[in-house]
Amino acid sequence: MKKQSLLLVAGLALLTSACANLCDPSCGAKPCNKGDVVYTATPALFAFNSAKLSADDEAYLNEAAARLNADVNADKTVTANGYASMEGPASYNVDLSKRRAEAVKGYMVEKGVAADRISVKGNGATDKFGPAYKDNRRVEVVVD
Repeated sequence: MKKQSLLLVAGLALLTSACANLCDPSCGAKPCNKGDVVYTATPALFAFNSAKLSADDEAYLNEAAARLNADVNADKTVTANGYASMEGPASYNVDLSKRRAEAVKGYMVEKGVAADRISVKGNGATDKFGPAYKDNRRVEVVVD
């Protein structure tokens, strides 16, 4: 239980630092700009070989959707960039990373963000996020 709490706190810190340039705590108060990260997954967002979102991830995505649904950001489009760890064949990891990005998009669409505002990209293991390959199991939603 302690480990989960630490991960949640670390995840909140990462989300806050990544989104500090986007909006006030009231979410959506400031416009998003091209290149701003609306949502970045905490390290190891997805389990090995999985594209299933956790409850914590859904809470973060609720904030990201609220930012994108705010009037000041209603015209913004984003790309959900999925990543995978180095384990497994490259072609499989590209597919897995795309499925992860699709999972994020699907959830955000459920929260009211228009599907045509979110594109997805599977990057495979092309970007090393942290010291461990497992840290690549993430999705970043970036303003286009």
